Amino acid sequence: MSGPSPAPPASRQGRWLAVTFGVALAGFTFLCWRDANRPPVRAVSGGTYFGKDVDGRLVYVNLFELDYGDRRFLGWQGWLYREGQGQAEWFTTEKRAHPWKQTFHGRERDDAKSPPESTVTSTDISHRLNVALPRLNSWGSDTANLTRQFEHVGFRRVAGIRFGRVGGTQQYYAQFPRLAETSVFLAAVSREILAQCEAGAAEFNSEAFDFWKGMIRERQLPGFNQYEFTANWQLRLLTTNLASFSVSSYDATGGNGNHSHWGGVNLIATDAGARSLKAAELFREVSENDLRARCVPKLKAIGAPRPEAVFDKDVTLDTFTLSPTGLQIYFNPYAIASGADGEFVVHFDYAELKDLLRDDGPALWLPCGN
Repeated sequence: MSGPSPAPPASRQGRWLAVTFGVALAGFTFLCWRDANRPPVRAVSGGTYFGKDVDGRLVYVNLFELDYGDRRFLGWQGWLYREGQGQAEWFTTEKRAHPWKQTFHGRERDDAKSPPESTVTSTDISHRLNVALPRLNSWGSDTANLTRQFEHVGFRRVAGIRFGRVGGTQQYYAQFPRLAETSVFLAAVSREILAQCEAGAAEFNSEAFDFWKGMIRERQLPGFNQYEFTANWQLRLLTTNLASFSVSSYDATGGNGNHSHWGGVNLIATDAGARSLKAAELFREVSENDLRARCVPKLKAIGAPRPEAVFDKDVTLDTFTLSPTGLQIYFNPYAIASGADGEFVVHFDYAELKDLLRDDGPALWLPCGN
C-alpha cells in the first residue's frame, strides 16, 4: 500500500516563491511605470461658458466630463456661478443628448421660501447654452444665453496597482480651461496652472508608495483601498494683466467628515510673465477688521450658523477670487462652521469696498477702475 506523495524539496518551494514574488513585483513596477508615463494633459469635453443676466451680471457655467477617462459615464458635471449670488451651484447630468436639462441644488436657509429652480439647457449649437435663472426679488425667471469662451484640458497622475476600476491606488486629476496663449501673460498663466497640478499630484501620489511599503513592512497583504483627489478650475476673471480662478477640490481618502475644499488662485502680469497676487496688495493696512465686520451680515444672510466666527484668530481672509464686478471670499468647511454646514462664499461689489481698497499697485488693475 503506497503512502502519501513526498513533499517537494524545500529548495523547489523557495524557487516558486521567489518566482511568484518576482512576477508580482514586475507587474507592480510595470503598472506604476505605465501610469506615470501616460500623457498628463489631454483634451476634455465641455468648456467654460459666459453670459449676462438681466441685471448685467456675468453668469458662468463650467462644464466637465462626468468621470475623467471613463467612457461608461457619458454625463456632465459642472458649476453655475452668478455674480453677486455667492455660492457656486454644482450639478451633474446622466447624458449629453441634445437638448438636456438639469436642475441645480444650492444651499438655502431652512425658513426661506424656495425660489424657482435654475436650469441649463443645451442647444443645437455645441458652443452655446441657455440658462434659466430666478430673479432676485420675484418668482419669475430670466434666461441668459451663454457662449463657450474656453475649451478644457485635463491633467491626470496615477500611482499604484489598478485593475480596471479596482485596486490599491492613488489618483490625482484636475480639469481646467485651455487659455488661448496670445500674450506672455496668458502663456505664463497656463504654465502656472500646470505647475500647480504637477506639484499637487506629486504630493498626493507619493502617499501610494508609502502605503505599499508599509504593508510590506508589516507583512500584510495589500488592500484594495482607492484614494482620489479631484480639482476643478473655474475661471472668474481674465484681463490683460489679471487672472483669477476658483479651484474646487475633493479629497476622497475615506473616513468621516467633509473633504471638500475651495481655493483661490490669483495671478497678475509681470515683466517675466506672472506671479501670485495677495489680498494684502489690494487693501489698505488698517482695513482687515473692517472687512471682517462687513462679512458678518453677508454670512448671516446665506445661513451661516455663527457668522461672528469670522473674527476668530484662526480664520483667514486669504482665500479669495476676483470677478468683473467684485471680490469673493471663501470660508471652507470647519473654518467658521461644522463640516456638515459646508463652505460659505460672500460676494462684495467693488463699490462696497471702495473705501478699503488701495489707490496704487495691483488695485489699480481691478475692473472697478479704482
